[in-house]
Amino acid sequence: MKNRMLFLFLVMFALCRNAVAFEASVSRTVIPEGESFQLYLRQDGNGAKPDISVLNKDFLITMERKSYKSSYVNGKTQTFNENILTLVPKKTGKVILPSIQAGKEKTAPITLTVIAGGQALPDDPVARQKAQTAQPNVFVRYTLENKDPYVGQQIPLTVRLYSFVQTPLLDGTVLPPKADGVTVEQWGDVNRFREKIHARTYDVLEYQFLLFAQKSGKLELSPAQFRGSVSDPDTKMQEIEDLFGMGGTGIFSGFFGQKNIVVQSEPIVLNVRPAASVAGNYWLPATDVAVSEDLTPPKQTIALGEALTRTVTVMASGVQDSQIPDLVFANGEKYKQYPGKTDSKNLFDDEGIVGVKTRQIVFMPTVAGNIDLPPLEISWFDVKTGKMKKAVLPSRTITVTGDDTPESSIAEPPSVQTTVIPSQDQQEPVKKESEFAKAFSEPPENTAEQQAAQAFWKKHADHSPFILFAAGIVAGGTVVLSLWLLFYFLMLKKKDAVSLSEQKKKNDSAAVQRLKEACRSGSAEGAKQALLDWGRIHWPDNSPLTLSELASRLNSEALKEETDSLNRALYAVKPDEWNGEDLWLAFKFARPDEKKNAEDEKIPVPPLYPN
Repeated sequence: MKNRMLFLFLVMFALCRNAVAFEASVSRTVIPEGESFQLYLRQDGNGAKPDISVLNKDFLITMERKSYKSSYVNGKTQTFNENILTLVPKKTGKVILPSIQAGKEKTAPITLTVIAGGQALPDDPVARQKAQTAQPNVFVRYTLENKDPYVGQQIPLTVRLYSFVQTPLLDGTVLPPKADGVTVEQWGDVNRFREKIHARTYDVLEYQFLLFAQKSGKLELSPAQFRGSVSDPDTKMQEIEDLFGMGGTGIFSGFFGQKNIVVQSEPIVLNVRPAASVAGNYWLPATDVAVSEDLTPPKQTIALGEALTRTVTVMASGVQDSQIPDLVFANGEKYKQYPGKTDSKNLFDDEGIVGVKTRQIVFMPTVAGNIDLPPLEISWFDVKTGKMKKAVLPSRTITVTGDDTPESSIAEPPSVQTTVIPSQDQQEPVKKESEFAKAFSEPPENTAEQQAAQAFWKKHADHSPFILFAAGIVAGGTVVLSLWLLFYFLMLKKKDAVSLSEQKKKNDSAAVQRLKEACRSGSAEGAKQALLDWGRIHWPDNSPLTLSELASRLNSEALKEETDSLNRALYAVKPDEWNGEDLWLAFKFARPDEKKNAEDEKIPVPPLYPN
């Protein structure tokens, strides 16, 4: 009778078990903050796909896998599948795991308890031991300096990662919070220290970030998060069991006494205020702004046609380089300006970020006299005082001389030998004997040199012939050696001169070829560089610094017009399409024809008195 009752009970249990088409269970209901647990969703083999999107509100899904099983009951084979989800709670305290739906079936909700880290422990020894066991070993906290910033203002954020000293961190990464419309910059190095919280000692890693909100209103950022592994010798058996699908905390845990974890802070909420006021078309909320400049060349007097470059630098504390406005000077009647390249970068100091923007502006005076280069004003909002301020670069007065080129750059014109052909009625000039020839035709009598020579020969006249012969050999060898050294020196010097001349020709040819290619390809920057390189080859001691100066040295109006056109193409805000063919032709006609000069030098000088 008892056996029959037991058999009926087992049959009813199997039938009831199989009657559950969709059910949910968890690996544990008490979970330390930041640690994972597993949710098991079991359903018949033909069941609909569960909708797990409802979990995203309060849980982080770190892993999902499926298993398929079958059973043989009462002569029938039944199959079912199981979705195994590894979850991490996003908040502490009482957390409800919601009902999950699959087709027409729904699971029952499950209540979980998430224990927050750093909580006070009870005084009772037994309760204290239980509370310590439930305490999380790793957790994340943050502090926000300003929850009500302005748009674009830097917001310092400090994130601290706490790890219990008995379960040290093995590996991992701290991820900063993020949200649409918010940029994040890491600030400084990671600080390491220890802190005691309610009788437990933690190792602390402190990270600093700077947040920049790009839009106003209420913004909710994702929590700061840590993903990594910690030492945990007690998890070995659980991990091996879960590897074979027998429960535990799942594959989310590691092997050999370590455990993978994901911990995160509470979400970060910002109430971003709009711009207080806008100067022009930009908004610059900073703690300090400074403007400076450098001049090239560094002088207050320049010649007409000489370029002056102002390199302006703006440093703004508390903003990124991308927030600094473009540096634009007002136009004037006495000069032309050509904006050059712009560089920007971000630096960091003890108070946060420092944006730096540098721009070159080339000024070309168009008239002589005193010219006032325009000032520059940068309006910015002081977030400390809540007032608008201005950073000013004052105007600068320069004196422009009337010369087309600066005095320091004027090269001496090459000397030209001119042969004068006299007319037939000119009388033949009287030949004047040179002093050198006169000295040989009329040698001085009884000079000091002659007296010294006579005294020498008189002194050594009685010496033996052998001594005189040896002395003659030595003297002759010395003369021959001196002559050979002199000849070698002259030949070496000539060889060096030839080598330098050949190298100059090669460099000249290479520069001309680069200019030709740049002109044909329409490369304004390449043409400028090739022209200046050519100028350095021909005037190595006093090279032209500008294209206008080079054109002036070649004394070509056509080349000057084309270099002005090249300057406009290089520095204009909206340059027109540049055609280099005209520049190449102007250079070809202006360039000295060295070949022709060489041929002219071979023409013999005509006779003074042609027949």
